[in-house]
Formats: sequence, C-alpha cells, structure tokens
Amino acid sequence: MKNFILCVLVISSFNLASLGTLDERLDPIVIKEYGTRLAQPTLSHTEIKPGAYLIECDTICGNSLLVYGKEGAILINSMLAKMLPWLRKEIRDISGINNIKILISSNPHFWNTNANGLFGGMMDFMISHQNTRDRILQDSTIGDLNILPNYFQQSHVDNAGARITFEDKVRINFNNEKIDLMHMEKASTDGDLLVHFTEKNVIFIGDIAKSNGLPFVNNNAGGSVEGTLAALKKALDLGNENTVFIPSLGQAMSFKQLKRYINKLDKIYLRIDSLKKEGLSVLEILNDREIKNQLITFKDNFMSSRETYVKQHFN
Repeated sequence: MKNFILCVLVISSFNLASLGTLDERLDPIVIKEYGTRLAQPTLSHTEIKPGAYLIECDTICGNSLLVYGKEGAILINSMLAKMLPWLRKEIRDISGINNIKILISSNPHFWNTNANGLFGGMMDFMISHQNTRDRILQDSTIGDLNILPNYFQQSHVDNAGARITFEDKVRINFNNEKIDLMHMEKASTDGDLLVHFTEKNVIFIGDIAKSNGLPFVNNNAGGSVEGTLAALKKALDLGNENTVFIPSLGQAMSFKQLKRYINKLDKIYLRIDSLKKEGLSVLEILNDREIKNQLITFKDNFMSSRETYVKQHFN
C-alpha cells in the first residue's frame, strides 16, 4: 500500500453553478415523512472529543464531522446545499470560525456532497478519492435508496469535485494532527473513505454504518456487502477501546458498539449466503425466522431498510 504525505494549500474558486440539483421528487416525500422542508432543517451538534464535533440534521442528510484547532477547521461532508446556512451557523457556534480550511468528501452520495460547490470561497481545498470526484461529475441513479428508489443524482459541474484526489491512502498534517484518509474498495460505493484522526482517536466511517440501522450499499456505484463488511473490520482494526467512530447516521459509536454491530452483520451475511445457496428468493429470505430475528434490532432509515439490505446481497 502506497502512502503519500500531503502538505499543500490550494485556493479554489467556486460559484453557484457548481451546485447539483436534487431530484425534484424528494422534497414532497420529505414533507410527508418528516413534516418539514429540506430548506428548513433542524441541525444539532455533539462534542465527541475536545475540538471534534458531530453535526446531525433531522431529515435527509449524512452526518458531518467538524474538527478544529489553531490552524483552522476541517469538515467532513457538506450535507445539502439547501442546508448550508444552517450548517455554517453550526460551524460558527461550535468554533467561532466563519470559513473552514479543508473539506473532505467521504463518498459521492448527494446527502454528503450536495453543497460542495458552495464551499469554494469558504475553504482552502477539498479532497476525496478519485472515484468520488468522477461520480460527482456525472449523472447517476441510486437504485436501492429507501426513501426514493431509483433516485436520480444529477451531475455537478467541475468545481464541485475535489481538486485534490488520491487512489489509495493519503495523510494530512494539520493542527498538530496526523489525519489518515484510506480508500475502502467496493464498500458503500467505490469511493468510500475511512478518515482517521490519530491524535484525537476518532474515525469517520460514513455510509458503511448507521448507529441503529443497516449499512447502505450502492451497487450502482460500485458498492458491495462484502466490501462494506471488510471496511468496517478495517475501521475496528485501526481503533482501540477509546476510539470514537462516526457513522453516516445516528450517534457516535464506541469500539464495543462497532464490534457488536459487525458481529450482527456477519451473522446476517452468513445466514443469507446459506439461504441463497438453497435457492431462496429475497422475499423468502425476509420471511426466514432466523433472519427476522437478526434484522429486528435494526431500524429503517432514509438510506437503508431491511428489505433493501437483503436485496443488496444478491447484487
């Protein structure tokens, strides 16, 4: 595995045209399901380690992580463009900082990257895996999205894609912290990252986990169930009993919580694999007593459901 040391400063210029629009079918569904519009979110934050804050919303967005110090702030994932004023307020309330230094995109999904193009004048540079940049800049369909199957993710123009990309692993030295970005092949997508703040002992794991729900696997974007499990196990190997793990939805997870989460998914995977070899269909597997008992502890969310997760084992 190649390692690269990143010590660069790039000033990028963005404009409103960089914004990729949301599927027009989404807002009415959000109003119906959540009783509010995407442009009227409630955001909240939780300090998980000194200088590290988990930012959540009450409708459709992935978690963001803000980490700041004397040199400035790093933000993982930009949420939705419609939420940007609220996200900027959270950043100011937390840190007193108006503009971040670095934006990291953990994968190309719209709930993580839709506001990328609006951060241009508010940061020094953006970084992602090359596959994430490529997918942000092209139209795509998210087939198994629970809240809206076959969601159409419109391409962004060039400025919304990261100017700095990598293929395997890269390290950022910032705020007296070594921050390791590691590519996880065929996880939720083919561009997923683990982001390890080594001094703070925090690992952002993104869409490969939910604190009380199932992972989201986007087969259309190169994701796989096996790759997701491998990425989760890699995250656990990087951590220790004091590590805090940040999933894409829900609260931060401890080492023990993530270990239990992985053990549950392993049992589900082995059972589904066995039933597949017997020739059972998705519906028949969902009605299997053992699978029902294993899945009952997981809640459906806007990304994933018990039905779609079983289906993803067939792709």
